Amino acid sequence: MKKLTVLFLVVLIGILGFSVGCAPKTEETETPEFKLAALFPGSIQDADYNAIGYVALQETGNTYDIKTAYSEKVAVPDAERVMKEYANEGYNIIWVHGAQFNGAALKIGDDYPDVTFIIEVDDEPAEKKANFWYMDRNFYTGFYILGSLAGLKTETGNIGYLGGLELPFTRGEINAARQGIRDVGSDATLEYLYVGDFNDPLKTRQAAEGFISKDVDVIISAVNLGNYGLYNAVKEAGKLVYITTKYTDKKIQAPDNYLTSDLFDFTVPIEEIVGKILDGEKDGFINLDYGRGKARYAQFPISNVSEEINTRIQQIADDVEAGKIDIVKNLAEILP
Repeated sequence: MKKLTVLFLVVLIGILGFSVGCAPKTEETETPEFKLAALFPGSIQDADYNAIGYVALQETGNTYDIKTAYSEKVAVPDAERVMKEYANEGYNIIWVHGAQFNGAALKIGDDYPDVTFIIEVDDEPAEKKANFWYMDRNFYTGFYILGSLAGLKTETGNIGYLGGLELPFTRGEINAARQGIRDVGSDATLEYLYVGDFNDPLKTRQAAEGFISKDVDVIISAVNLGNYGLYNAVKEAGKLVYITTKYTDKKIQAPDNYLTSDLFDFTVPIEEIVGKILDGEKDGFINLDYGRGKARYAQFPISNVSEEINTRIQQIADDVEAGKIDIVKNLAEILP
């Protein structure tokens, strides 16, 4: 009897073991480790476009507790290689801070389907890639505000726009600035000039001096490091010439000549995009919205203007945020 009992138990254990061994295995799903890398075309110490990109990278990494890395002063021919190196090192979110890198990102995007690329554009593309987030920088909106301000501030009726290169977004800036001048009831004229480089102080200074010789008394700047030439030109003009800038507060550089800046905060859109990527959304499109606490807004209070002008521009900015003003977006050609 004992032998039969032992035999029964052995058989039962064998059957149970076989059943367990044949049971389907449940695959363990691992949460991917997210790592964010960024490419910057210039120095992160430029107090301008690259600096605010670096701040956005660091703050986004801290917000989501993810590893970050960056490469600065990346030349366009090197962008493809740098992105591939990051992708091969396990960085599955790559942000290229500057539209000059978009071609390289789009070229290699299909080869790295597990990597999400963030690129900056000036308009929503008709066709989008599955692993790309597109970020419209919305340049023209802020320049409507700057044009409105220039139209109210100028006493000579001569306003100048200084750009680096003629690109779709710079055409949009000029058109929006001209609309702003007209909308405030000014009959001032806006003359534009491209110096050939966003980061050349000498060429920018020479262009600014040319404007000043033509009795321009408000210069809307759309260059980057070239601004250092602009500061010298207006400070040494022998008469008051006022300037506006973009990206960051530059009042300290020429306090007697400075009006305001079209400020950018890339932390807002980058944190939003990365948050969506972490939630599983590997592609999409967002616009850098204009308004208080958003990605885009003018710097207030405006310097070196009357309280009346400051109040009026504040109201215009608020109306733009609320959608009460229709700003024409034309990136194709510069309108008269």
